[in-house]
Amino acid sequence: MSFKIEIKTILPYVVLIGTLGMTWGMWSERLNAVEQKADSVAEMQQDLAIIKEKIMWIEEYLINDGK
Repeated sequence: MSFKIEIKTILPYVVLIGTLGMTWGMWSERLNAVEQKADSVAEMQQDLAIIKEKIMWIEEYLINDGK
């Protein structure tokens, strides 16, 4: 038995594997970007909550101590 494999037979599979690899890489990069944005939004929400608490405290301080 002699296996003779020609380049024109293997080439489509090589291209397919390369394409799948590139697609996987692009999707993983996009997922990483989405995760980073979600983390950033969560951090902003925490910051806004802190700012809101401080503003409420300042308003109450000014109203109660201003009298």
